[in-house]
Amino acid sequence: IDVNKPDPELEPIRLGILSVFAAAFHVSQPLVVPSFSFAWFELVSHRHFLPNLLLAEGQKGWNTAHQLLIDYLLFLEPHMKIGEMTPPVKKLYEGTLRVFLVLLHDFPSFLAGYHLSFCNVIPPNCVQLRNLILSANPKGMNPPDPFTPNLKIDLLPEIDQSPVILSNVLGPIESFRGHLDAFLKDGQRRDFLSALPTVLVKERTNEIDAPKVNSLVLYVGIHALARLQSSQISLSRTPEMEVLQKLMDFDDKGRYLCLNAIANQLRYPSSHTHYFSCVMLYLFSESKNVAVKEQVTRVLLERLILHRPHPWGLLITFIELIKNQRYGFWNYPFTRCATEIEKVFEQVAKSVLSPQSSSISAGGGE
Repeated sequence: IDVNKPDPELEPIRLGILSVFAAAFHVSQPLVVPSFSFAWFELVSHRHFLPNLLLAEGQKGWNTAHQLLIDYLLFLEPHMKIGEMTPPVKKLYEGTLRVFLVLLHDFPSFLAGYHLSFCNVIPPNCVQLRNLILSANPKGMNPPDPFTPNLKIDLLPEIDQSPVILSNVLGPIESFRGHLDAFLKDGQRRDFLSALPTVLVKERTNEIDAPKVNSLVLYVGIHALARLQSSQISLSRTPEMEVLQKLMDFDDKGRYLCLNAIANQLRYPSSHTHYFSCVMLYLFSESKNVAVKEQVTRVLLERLILHRPHPWGLLITFIELIKNQRYGFWNYPFTRCATEIEKVFEQVAKSVLSPQSSSISAGGGE
C-alpha cells in the first residue's frame, strides 16, 4: 500500500493536515531546538510536504511555506554572518542552496514574490543564496538574452508592468512612514531628509537596520514609478531620488547595505528592475565621491563573479555600466588598483562583452 498516494476523499482536508504539521514545525524550529535543526530542515523540505504546501489551490499554502523558510534562515543568519562557517553549519548551508535551487526550478513565482523578506534575513556575505532568490522569474516569463546586441530595455513590454510583491513592505518602516510620505508628497519637509540616517539604525545601537533599508528603498521606488508615470518629470528631479542619494551619505558599511538594497531590485524585466537599474547608474555617474562609484562597482561585481544563476537586471546594469562611454568606467583608478583586481575586471568584461556587440540601452539614468 502506498500511503503517500493522493486520495480524493482526503483532498478537502489536505491543506488542513499540512497546516497542522507546519504548526508543529514552527514551534519546534531550529531557534527553539537547535539540536533538531538537521532533521527539522529535512522534514520541512521533504518532497511530500513543502511541494504539496506550495501546490495548494489558490496559493493558500505559500504564506505557511514562507514562514517556515524564514524560521530556518533566521536560525542560520548569525552563523552565516561569520566569515568561516563551522562544518555543521556548512552542511546546513549546502543543503539550503540545494533546496532553494529546487524552488527556483519548480516554484520560481514563490521565490520572486517573497524576495524582499528572504533578502531581509540573508547576510550580505551570502551572495550565492541571494542570487538564487533574485534570479527567480515568474512562471511563464522568458526574459530576452541580456547579451543581445542593441537590446532596447525600455521597449520591452514587461518594463511597464509592476512585479508581484508578497512580502510585507510597510512593516519595517511603519515607525516613520508618515514623515516619509509627507516628504515624498512635495519634497518640502527637509528636516525628514536630514534625520533619515538616524531612523534607519537599530534601537540603542549605531548599526544599520537592513530590513528597514530594504523596505525603504522598495517603497520609495514604488512611489517614484507612480510619479514618473503620471508626469514627464526627470528621474533626477524627484523627492524619491533625493532620499536614495541621501543614503549615500552613510559611512562605507552603511552605504554598502544601501547599495545592496538597490541591487536586490535588479531582477526580471519589470518596471522596478528598469527604475532601479537607472538609479544605480545615476548614482554612479552623478556622485562626486569616488568611494560611491567604487562601492556601486563592488556590489554589482561580487554578484557576478560567482557561478550562475545571475539576476537578469544585474547583468543588464553591469553591461551598460562598462560599455556605455558616458560613465567612463575604465578611467577610474579602482579598476586598476591591483593586478588581481585588474584581472578580475578583464575576466568579467570578457564574459559579458563581445567585440562585435554594440551598446545596450538601459535608460542609463536619463
